Amino acid sequence: MRRIPFVLVALTGFLLVVSGSALASARQMAASPTNSSAPTIGGTARSGETLTATSGFWAGGTPITYAYQWQRCNSSGSSCGTIGGATNQNYVASAGDVNKTIRVQVTATNSDGSNQALSAPTATIAASGNAPTSTKQPNPTGTAQVGQTITVDNGSWSGQKPITFSYQWQSCTAGGACTDIAGATAKSYLVDASQVGSTLRATVTATNAAGTTMISSNLTTAVSSKSSSPVNTSLPLISGSLSVGNQLQASTGNWTGLSTNGFGYQWSRCNTNGTSCASISGATGQSYGIGQVDLGNALRVTVTATNANGATNAISAASVIAAKTTLTAHLNAVLRKNQEVVAPYRTSSRAAGNFTARLTGKTLRWTLTFTHLNGRPILAGLNEGPRNATGTAFKTLCRNCSSPRNGTMTLTASQRNAMLNGRVYVNIHTNRNRSGEIRGQINRVS
Repeated sequence: MRRIPFVLVALTGFLLVVSGSALASARQMAASPTNSSAPTIGGTARSGETLTATSGFWAGGTPITYAYQWQRCNSSGSSCGTIGGATNQNYVASAGDVNKTIRVQVTATNSDGSNQALSAPTATIAASGNAPTSTKQPNPTGTAQVGQTITVDNGSWSGQKPITFSYQWQSCTAGGACTDIAGATAKSYLVDASQVGSTLRATVTATNAAGTTMISSNLTTAVSSKSSSPVNTSLPLISGSLSVGNQLQASTGNWTGLSTNGFGYQWSRCNTNGTSCASISGATGQSYGIGQVDLGNALRVTVTATNANGATNAISAASVIAAKTTLTAHLNAVLRKNQEVVAPYRTSSRAAGNFTARLTGKTLRWTLTFTHLNGRPILAGLNEGPRNATGTAFKTLCRNCSSPRNGTMTLTASQRNAMLNGRVYVNIHTNRNRSGEIRGQINRVS
């Protein structure tokens, strides 16, 4: 019998041991898929919207393939059942899913086997339609004062009906930082002392079957302390022209502790020193028309501010009523051919004119003289415009004029102001120079 050398036997045994160990290691590496991160669902939880699943993350021999099965659950995410035919990575939520939740089961498969993993359920599927959209910002009403109640309206909204509302009142600093007020979740809020100096607003949350939208209301004024009656911080003022025939207007002044009760007014007539005042019967409005009886006296107004706790008066300073003055001005214009914009035809250098006038209020009394014109004067008039420019005629002095000529006319306020400010000129037109033969700018001399 032939003997096998010991060395060869030993080598063969070693190789068998090594080979068995490698095979065991290879089998371990080729294990079935193991999930390390659950699948997820993206998209809007609303009927008609598309939901998309991710496979999650898996370990195991590659390649790994994935299969999907969508499931319908109750609103709390339990009691789930398979949705027939829903085996794609995407799923379109239907009317049958409304008020329920959806989850997906992912099956991962390789050559060594398969395993499943479930996603978390979606939010409750809403009905198709539009979530609420604000079309008008909510607004709080009431007095922002300790002990007073303020109420917020809902504003205006569009979106699928019905829409329900919830509220959260907030306290805001001057810098605009707002924090929730604990327990203040009603439509109205009773202001307490902790809010003094802050402004208030409410967040209004609108909810329908398609979704939820929140918006903040406008801010109130700063919350004031509770007081027994309004407090005046600056006196009322009287404005307007202090002469007979004019209207005076009273301001309210500035106050704290006001309510919606508002203000009352009483005008009084005093002596020129502002004393010995007596109420004027019937003069209880914010404005007052000055009459002849007020001439030489002084007027003042009492403003009464009222709230739920009482009333407070504040009195303006007295204003003396003076006689109405009428402005009188003397005017003059020297007319020459060289002041015409268009040079006149064959006009003598001796051609000249003079216009003098007295303006009292809006009444103009005038005299016009002229001499040595080339043609027959057919028109003399007043024109608004600056020197060396063609203006707009607004008053006729005379037609087929002779010298001297005088008259009286009434000017409008704008014509009067233009004349006093040197923006009016006199122009004499002749049959030989119809655009003007001599012209002069009117100036105020006193």
